[in-house]
Amino acid sequence: MSIKHSDVSIQYGYATVGLGQIHYAQAGALDAPPLILMHAAGRSSSCYRHMLPLLAKDFRAIAIDLPGFGYSARMTENPTIDALAYTLAELIDALALHRPHIFGLHTGNKIAAALAANCPDHVGDVILAGQTHSLILDMQTRNAALAPYCEKYFPKYDHRADGSHLLKAWNITRAAVEGFWWPPELLNAQSTSAADLAQAEVRVTDHLHGWESIAPLYRAIFAFDLPEVVKRIKARALVLELCTQQEAHYGRQGKLLCDLIPGAEHQQLQNAVGLSMEYRPDEVVTAIRRFLCRV
Repeated sequence: MSIKHSDVSIQYGYATVGLGQIHYAQAGALDAPPLILMHAAGRSSSCYRHMLPLLAKDFRAIAIDLPGFGYSARMTENPTIDALAYTLAELIDALALHRPHIFGLHTGNKIAAALAANCPDHVGDVILAGQTHSLILDMQTRNAALAPYCEKYFPKYDHRADGSHLLKAWNITRAAVEGFWWPPELLNAQSTSAADLAQAEVRVTDHLHGWESIAPLYRAIFAFDLPEVVKRIKARALVLELCTQQEAHYGRQGKLLCDLIPGAEHQQLQNAVGLSMEYRPDEVVTAIRRFLCRV
């Protein structure tokens, strides 16, 4: 299936791996350098819908739905980051991609790091992106930073014939990400634009599709030893830190992570928001192009 966004067509498809089918959206010439984009927990490939047309000028940009999210097959009951990385390697083989570049946001940066460390022949360059909390090296500190957010995200709800669970999902999602994912102007404005509401609806829909997978995926993140893994990365790498005011108290962690990866580069997107992929796609794409195209 193909849907046109501005002057660029975004194509949607599935690839079969051991878990089942992985859904993806792609834009760009099939013979262009491939770039795989992975989303954060609780989201889907939809978070890259504004970036894909921009990336299509230089890449075959492929945004995937991680197992358990979007329209992909459900993940295993007790997933690990390493297992998800091997699933990504299967996807790369299924799509017959040669050493694609990998962009991982938040949870996606853990999977990208594991893929680069464990399956070096499957990757080109690697970009580990995220807000400061997702780049913290110390596992205990990182997990403590994530815990309050995760506790809000874990409530379950029963599907109801009258659709009332949809309103509950909206309220749970809004409470879970208030001040974290949602920009302050959306939360505090007296009136909200149709465009902002449409953006919010996409995020709630993502939550509805993936709510059963959020808790097990975060348990996998809590158990993931990021420093041990990134030390084994041999690929050319960029740590892209999304610097938000809410997380300034952590200090800037991206440089510390960068220093563990031989030859890695560090960029910061200042005054960022958690939704930078959707609200500031031009700046994120510029950072990607600057690194991958060496411009």
